[in-house]
Amino acid sequence: MTTFEGPPLAEFPGIGALTLGAFLEEVTLRFAPHEALVFDDPMRNGATLRWTYAELGRQAHRVAQGLRAAGVQRGDAVGILMGNRPEAVAGIFGAALAGAIAAPLSTFAPQRELAFMLRRAQVRVVLTQDRLRQRRFGDDLDALRAQLPDLTTVAVVGTPSWDGFLTAPPDPAAPVAEAVTPDDPAVVIFSSGTTSVPKGMLHAHRSPTLQFWVQAQIFGRHPATRMWTALPLFWTAGFNTAMGSTLAAGGCWVMQETFEPAAALALMERERVTEPYSLPHQTAALAEHPAWATTDLSSLTCVFGKSAFAHHPRVTGDPAWMMPVGYGLSETCAFFVSHWCTTPRPLTKQSMGRLLPGNRLRIVDPDSARVLGVDEEGELAVAGPTLFRRYLGEADGASLDADGFFHTGDAGHVDAEGYVHFSGRRTEMIKTGGANVSPAEIEVQLRAMPAVKLSRIVGIPDPRLDQVVVACITLKDGAAASAEDIRACLTDRVAAYKVPRHVLFFADGEIPMTASATKVRDDALLALVQHRLALHPVPTTPGAP
Repeated sequence: MTTFEGPPLAEFPGIGALTLGAFLEEVTLRFAPHEALVFDDPMRNGATLRWTYAELGRQAHRVAQGLRAAGVQRGDAVGILMGNRPEAVAGIFGAALAGAIAAPLSTFAPQRELAFMLRRAQVRVVLTQDRLRQRRFGDDLDALRAQLPDLTTVAVVGTPSWDGFLTAPPDPAAPVAEAVTPDDPAVVIFSSGTTSVPKGMLHAHRSPTLQFWVQAQIFGRHPATRMWTALPLFWTAGFNTAMGSTLAAGGCWVMQETFEPAAALALMERERVTEPYSLPHQTAALAEHPAWATTDLSSLTCVFGKSAFAHHPRVTGDPAWMMPVGYGLSETCAFFVSHWCTTPRPLTKQSMGRLLPGNRLRIVDPDSARVLGVDEEGELAVAGPTLFRRYLGEADGASLDADGFFHTGDAGHVDAEGYVHFSGRRTEMIKTGGANVSPAEIEVQLRAMPAVKLSRIVGIPDPRLDQVVVACITLKDGAAASAEDIRACLTDRVAAYKVPRHVLFFADGEIPMTASATKVRDDALLALVQHRLALHPVPTTPGAP
């Protein structure tokens, strides 16, 4: 039975405290006077908040005291319903210091989904903010109180309830952080599912803290790092890759509550940001903004070869730094496999990297359950120190096999040099003419086309081939491309049977997305595709009748 293993965790350097409370104490002691968080607060007319590590520690302890006074016991859940702001970071660590479980909640969630998450996590206390754009979370929670029997306290930043919460007298009988172990429950991460209610994944303290320490090294961060991102804390990318690993390195997070290109460019210039961390559509929006070319981004060094940042007229990137490429999922609390920022670019294009310390991987035949070997394609099954304990509503280990491995539903293989290759979601594989086609592979190639803004590959039933491949594409403003252009580009990049039989063009905003605008709603998209093809079986150009 072949089990692929990462380096022994005990031999990996640079790992510190493995509970969230102890992690905060360690970095606060080590980097006390350093700037930790910078934030222009819309609720304070744009006033800039600058928290040092010492101030972050002080505020987290104030939150912990407020939670204890509110009756929070060890193992209770505390909801954090905020955008990227310093109080949200203090709330997460304050929950840990009180012995509670932090549950970052999506600020994109409509009331019904928010109520579901609060009930599923049995949240006792919610820490939120008075307003975020058009949302008034205090009003939302008031409207939902009758549906939330576990909820006892709501503290709202920007209202007297927050000040009252922070000045509550401590409860001397409440649990203390010293009693918490790395195996105790720490964080609930909710998925941003595309077709069903969010799944809540319960992680022990070891999961996020180990990610903090390891990812700080993967990204090459250090005390002079000034990282900007608008990725939210309720995603593992925001929680671990942005917040946690920046703090582990002693760097500063230049926060943006919600992404807005003009404000982001101004922040990067003013705060002398060294590393921008953005999604592709955000990078594109920055590069398309009228202020892009005249913004002084000369402080940026951690940019990679083909990104828009690397081509900015004022940017000279560090040629030794490459944006890390990896594979992970919410169940592993982010990265499970990764290349490092020092990996040469050609190598990062060939695989997802090698297993991170302590991780174990099996490749399993989904039909026979046989464990496969080197270069054999199958389902990825994962185990390791950052694997979740359970989905909320299940018993510990209920989603693991008898050997403690979680079967991901993803397909891939491991080569002879130990590099892990990801082929796509096994359940999303398109079977056409007896062959498997990975949508992810084609979508990666389409992203390289300058005219393409958004692409999604789906399979639709076909009486002869089982399924046929369909490309759904939104073009960038002002760009032009035909179905023949798309196919011609892909013909040079993928096998002939993977080239889409149909190419459908959609107007900007027409492809159905989740509330966060980061994932396509495949069920709704498939319905649109089938309707379009029923009316016009062979569409060839954008806007074709």
